[in-house]
Amino acid sequence: MRTSSPYFVVKDTSDLREVRLALIGNWSSLLIELLGKPQRRTGRQWRWNRRGSLSAVVSGAKLGTWFDHERGIGGGPLELIAREQNSDWRGAADWARRWLGMPQWQPSRLLSAQDDAAPILLSGEASEATAVPSADEEMAWDEQQRFYARRAATMTWEEALPADPAHPYLQRKGAKPYGIRMELLDVLLVPLRDLDGTIHTLQRIYEDGTKRFLSGGAKAGHFTLIGGALENAHGILLCEGWATGATAHEATGLPVIAAMDAGNLLRVAPLIHDRFPDATLVILADNDLKPGRDTNPGVNAAMTAARATNALIAIPSIPGDFNDLAAAGGIDAVRREIWAAAPPPKLSPTYPLPTLDLMTVRGRLDDQMAEFMADVATYWGDNQPDADLVPQVPWAASSTSEATMPRGTACC
Repeated sequence: MRTSSPYFVVKDTSDLREVRLALIGNWSSLLIELLGKPQRRTGRQWRWNRRGSLSAVVSGAKLGTWFDHERGIGGGPLELIAREQNSDWRGAADWARRWLGMPQWQPSRLLSAQDDAAPILLSGEASEATAVPSADEEMAWDEQQRFYARRAATMTWEEALPADPAHPYLQRKGAKPYGIRMELLDVLLVPLRDLDGTIHTLQRIYEDGTKRFLSGGAKAGHFTLIGGALENAHGILLCEGWATGATAHEATGLPVIAAMDAGNLLRVAPLIHDRFPDATLVILADNDLKPGRDTNPGVNAAMTAARATNALIAIPSIPGDFNDLAAAGGIDAVRREIWAAAPPPKLSPTYPLPTLDLMTVRGRLDDQMAEFMADVATYWGDNQPDADLVPQVPWAASSTSEATMPRGTACC
């Protein structure tokens, strides 16, 4: 079993890291490819076999790991491929590259397959001999993660089917699919793109409403578009969640940008404003008002984004988002409140408001000026300047005026 571990690589392990990251990005599809549909599943784990003895983590920090409770073995994607394909780690890596559509791997240096001293490491573990990466290597690795997340997101999106309007999540939200897709096991896929249309990551939405982003993907500054093209739009709506955007588009017919959360809304709004300066932007806030909470993060973020982009803002009249408003008051209520969007109120001054009337202020100012001038006169009276310190005016020394010449000096 030692030879099935991809961690025999001593140097330049980035090739195997690339494969592993791409497999984690397609983890759900890989599990179904190798094991078929799970017998049991939650938002965090899928289980196979009659008693659910094999479990795989599909979300959270341990995404991409599995464990066979009957046999007492586990690992990551490559270990699972090796187990199911009855091969060593080299065969697993080759199979993975073919399945992912990646070029054939060229290893740089490997330990011998007979080297029993090489340890088996489960996903997330590290050997004592592992070198600490430099800052540049960390940056390169992060960029590599983003690259393969983009690749995994694109592959997953292209292989997915149109979302079923009868999906339980869409039914609960009262929303139409509006271009999103669905992979096996009824998992909805929402693509996050940049302004040029490139997919950078995916949001997966499960039947129970659990939402997960693709591991390693870049969410910041990216969004999903609901509705028509932005190029010729006179008005563009911006919001947080996809369901809010779907509801807003249905109510208004306008294109909607969904940034996924309040923090990303602050990043996305300026990008849309800069690319489409002639369009009227309307920020749709999430009203995060809750009992006992002094702050409203959704409204605060929307206000900040609106002020930064000269946009209008609409805030639901009830706690929640505009999808919640549709559920409570119907789609017409959503339409009315969006059409009533207005500029955000001006910021309150950070300095104290005046407490004195104008005449009192003027009198105090006159008194202070008089005291100041008296202090100046006293100072100069007590501190006469020395003659040597009296400024010399250059043009006075060259004057031919009799008044400026020393006595007894003949003129001409």
